[in-house]
Amino acid sequence: MDKQANGRMPLLQEPLFGARPQPYKPPLLGTPTPYAAPYATPEFHQTAENWKPTQTHATLIKEPAVVPVRTTAPTFVAQPQTQQGSVMMVYGLDNTTSNTDKLFNLVCLYGNVARIKFLKTKEGTAMVQMGDSVAVERCVQHLNNIPIGNKCKIQIAFSKQNFLSEVTNPFSLPDHSPSFKEYTGSKNNRFLSLVQASKNRIQPPSRILHFFNTPPDLTEEKLLKTFKDEDCEPSAIRMFPLKSERSSSGLVEFSTVAQAVLAIMKCNHAAIEAKGSKFPFIMKLCFSSSKTMNGAWNNEGNNENNEGEY
Repeated sequence: MDKQANGRMPLLQEPLFGARPQPYKPPLLGTPTPYAAPYATPEFHQTAENWKPTQTHATLIKEPAVVPVRTTAPTFVAQPQTQQGSVMMVYGLDNTTSNTDKLFNLVCLYGNVARIKFLKTKEGTAMVQMGDSVAVERCVQHLNNIPIGNKCKIQIAFSKQNFLSEVTNPFSLPDHSPSFKEYTGSKNNRFLSLVQASKNRIQPPSRILHFFNTPPDLTEEKLLKTFKDEDCEPSAIRMFPLKSERSSSGLVEFSTVAQAVLAIMKCNHAAIEAKGSKFPFIMKLCFSSSKTMNGAWNNEGNNENNEGEY
């Protein structure tokens, strides 16, 4: 075949580019309808009779993730705090008459006493190191804001110090006694053993005092003189029947709680001479749980120390 001028082979027939457009023919019946796409599906109205649930493969749908919900309030865990020390501050003491022994006589009712130091820069203020922090808590609970005699009222608070250092050169108090004293080895501490501690009853200050570890032949007149010598005269005295021949005990009542506290400070651990004994008896005092002087034998009998310490 001969090539055309453009170098291509001639076509064998005319190319066809689709069917020719057909003339419009109206429908035989009715009015013309809009054009519908050949792929459209017939309309279907769903009813309760022909409805069927669609079957879905179980593996194609996953259960929604369950988010855990807190049903209780968040628990607050307290952080451990620094352990409270065994030193306390005592304010409001009578600077002219107070000393370490008198303060010991009062605070020893609530725990062992290690050291007592009066402050030179603050008159009427002392620091006391107890055997443990529990003893300090007892003193704060029972002795804070307690009046003493007719002159003062003491305040007791926790100290920031954990212990008292030894004072080698203490200054002298107005009564010429040293301002610092060690009581670690004192036999007058009443909580040195579990057996001894179990005999102590922790009581708040009251007008009635219980005395014990006194001579078996002690009389009311001799006991009254012991208190009068320290300017602490009780309003009533009751001697308990002797439970043994080793020591005696009883109750003394004062007009006010303040006078009873003053009597504890001045007369606790007072020495009382006894016939036939080389050493004096050391009288021990404590606040009584009895509300009246009558019928107190059963209440106070368990608080006695009948070991004859003298």
